[in-house]
Amino acid sequence: MQPPVLSTVDRQRLESMLRNPQIFAGTPQAIVDETLKRASQVLEQSKANEHALKTAAEQRDAALRQVLDGAAPDRNAQRKEVQALLQGLITQIEAALKPAVKP
Repeated sequence: MQPPVLSTVDRQRLESMLRNPQIFAGTPQAIVDETLKRASQVLEQSKANEHALKTAAEQRDAALRQVLDGAAPDRNAQRKEVQALLQGLITQIEAALKPAVKP
């Protein structure tokens, strides 16, 4: 399961809303404050998830390249290194999922 990442369009909408809170003219301040707070949290979590996914993909690619290039001469050592990299990726993905912003 991949952590949620906002689409470019959704991210731009939230960023615009945060830059121009006057779009809430006439709305009770408590609602405006809560909406802006949630928008900030969603943007922050989405960016963190996107970064975690990108890092995981880069590490996976590096591990695969290493395996394909035969960079580790010892097969057993190579296997252990790939397993360690994969475990690191799993840990990163799990960490990215834990602080997911709740609706």
